[in-house]
Amino acid sequence: MRKLALGLGAVMAVAVVTALMLWGRSKPDLHKPLPYLYEDTRQLVFFVEEAARLVEKRGPEAFREFSVRGSRWLDDSHYLFVYDINGICLFHPAIPELVGRNLLDLKDMNGKPVGRWINEIGHRPEPDASDWVFYLWEAPTDLTPTWKNSYVRKAVGPRGKVYLVGSGVHYFKIETIFVRQCVDRAVELLKSQGKKIAFAHFRDRASRFFFCDTYIYVLNDKGQCLVDPAFPNLEMRDLTQFKDALGHQVVKEMLQRLENHDTAWVQYMLPRPGANLPSRKLAYLRKVKVNGETLIIGADFFLATPIWMKL
Repeated sequence: MRKLALGLGAVMAVAVVTALMLWGRSKPDLHKPLPYLYEDTRQLVFFVEEAARLVEKRGPEAFREFSVRGSRWLDDSHYLFVYDINGICLFHPAIPELVGRNLLDLKDMNGKPVGRWINEIGHRPEPDASDWVFYLWEAPTDLTPTWKNSYVRKAVGPRGKVYLVGSGVHYFKIETIFVRQCVDRAVELLKSQGKKIAFAHFRDRASRFFFCDTYIYVLNDKGQCLVDPAFPNLEMRDLTQFKDALGHQVVKEMLQRLENHDTAWVQYMLPRPGANLPSRKLAYLRKVKVNGETLIIGADFFLATPIWMKL
């Protein structure tokens, strides 16, 4: 197991260096640094950021460029959508019948309030506020909805009107920052609203705390499971003896890593849903005290191959 860990650590180190080299070749004119290590994630952000800057300069006149098929803005693999601050769809070349409709109440098949999450970005004080939205949506070639990840950027037009410019992709790679932000949001909710309300949100598939195969779970400092939305039969059970596909005691390592730290990353091996062979999985954990009780808030995800992750 030590050799495996050392080997993975070496791969991770090389991957981080490679990612930093790629970052050095990234476009220098973005307003803010990109904490992403996958090239396709960065390209999606570049795409939306550049479109938002064009809207900031030209307002709705930019939509003409966005609608030219075969251009950099529109082809069979990607397109832009634009909402206003009231939830009205202003531009959507893939589904033109949405234009002019109020989509504030738009939800995915799990009830995720996609329209309202997008709208919330426009109400943030920063003129260039941005965020990611995860939801189930039908791809043109799929018969059933699949997970989609959209990057949405607030843009203030030349006359002061607020636009929400976005684009999304199916079959995206999970970035570590997505998981870390999910756990951080869970901790903030737990601190502000308490266990009862927070635990209810963690179990709700319509909340922000579910996307792809990632979800929030909660342990106490003894290794007892308090919340596990995917495996509710594990709740109230002692998981310290739980072993991964290689016999590694995962929960014990989590507790050990958090003895002297408030956060930790733990890697282990489990089969993906529907698969027989194990794959690498990475968990991010935060230790937090709530009313004198020490809780461990975590979320995990299956690593893409090769690993291009910075922990």
